[in-house]
Order: sequence, then C-alpha cells, then structure tokens
Amino acid sequence: MEDERLLVDMWHKYFIQHGYDFLSTKDISEALALTEFERPDLVLLDIIIPKEKADGSMDLMAAQGYDYLAAKKKNPKIKNIPVIVFTNLDTEEDRKKSTDLGAAGYLFKNGVEPKDVLAVIDESIRQNRVSQPSK
Repeated sequence: MEDERLLVDMWHKYFIQHGYDFLSTKDISEALALTEFERPDLVLLDIIIPKEKADGSMDLMAAQGYDYLAAKKKNPKIKNIPVIVFTNLDTEEDRKKSTDLGAAGYLFKNGVEPKDVLAVIDESIRQNRVSQPSK
C-alpha cells in the first residue's frame, strides 16, 4: 500500500525483476480486499496514505496504514499474512504502534537500499512459511 506513484513504479519494476508478483493500491478498503482475495505472501505497507475527508478536501497526513493493520489483525482470513511497514516515519512510538498492531517488520524508507528491502521481505516470507506450513 503506497500512495507515491514514482515509488510504486520503481518498486514494481524491481520486484518483478527479482521474481515477485506485485500488486499496489493507495486505498485501504481495496488493500484489505486485495489481501483477502489474492492472499499475498507479504504486504509492504506505508503508514501515511492521503485520505479524502467528508468535505472533499484531502488529509495528506492520514495514517491509513495503522487502520489497515488494525483491520487485518481482526480478520481471521488474513491475520497471518506478514506485513512489513515501509515508511518515512522513524520514531520509537511508530515502531511500537506498528508492532502492537501486528507488523512483522519495520523499514525506514530514507536511504534504504533495494537489496536490503528484498532481504527483509525474503526473510519474513521464509519465517512465515516455517510458522504457517499449511500455506
């Protein structure tokens, strides 16, 4: 779940080149539906996703990623799919909140190398397959 088109395009190309399928949305409802329908091996999630307010204006700092984590945690069909939070928020409070809501990992976007993101994703998928062998 990512709202910045340039980042979506960059990561899409990178993941496809490394043998991964890639789905993207910037809408929490669609993200939850995609997660339930597609049953991905992992979700890479931004926290700050702009959201339209009731008056039609945009809340550019909406923390929809936390809403996604909370909803996913309550859904027995998808609660065991690992989520790596991938965000520009880098406080201990943000990390704790993400972990408390069930995130399997947390990456700070600023300065991270694509190969390091891929390594974290690979390890999370591997760990989940070991702990959830029926998948």
